Amino acid sequence: MASPPDLEKAIGVLRRPGAVVLYPTETLYGLGGRAGDASSAERIAALKGRNPGGLLILDLAPPLPSDLARRLARAFWPGPLSLVVPRWPGIAAGVAGPDDSVGVRMPVHPVAVALVSAVGPITSTSANRTGEPPIREVRDLGFSVDAIVDVGTLPASAPSTVVCGRTGRILREGAIPASAIRDVLERG
Repeated sequence: MASPPDLEKAIGVLRRPGAVVLYPTETLYGLGGRAGDASSAERIAALKGRNPGGLLILDLAPPLPSDLARRLARAFWPGPLSLVVPRWPGIAAGVAGPDDSVGVRMPVHPVAVALVSAVGPITSTSANRTGEPPIREVRDLGFSVDAIVDVGTLPASAPSTVVCGRTGRILREGAIPASAIRDVLERG
């Protein structure tokens, strides 16, 4: 896939404090900012109409706290597996949930990979207000962001599967079936 012309603009915008961009992932369009930027996390929460925290992070080499998390990552990354792990240094506290954990995923979509490669870990949450359906087309975005990387309509897709990286408990079944997660964990 050739780089969309607005990718370079989004990379430049992400380097600014508080910046929020719309970009495609392997599952849907996401809102993101640098994961170390607390003001970006607060702005994303305001756009979505929810409390700060609990944002997913896209990273190319996140620290994983357990053998269990590393086994799951080897089996399913890059791809739609989100692992809930302790927040690590350099990630803004406002990104984490109440227990200071974050969801992390290694992206597949070339635009998301390019953004993370250029600016480091970025947040990723569905580009919709809380309670509304996620968007698959840029024209459906219901609020303003600093930059948009438009690659057209994204195919219908299940969200990522979310697993606790410490216990292996499946928190949300999505694109990866629970049976595939259990198979990897049972093989040890």
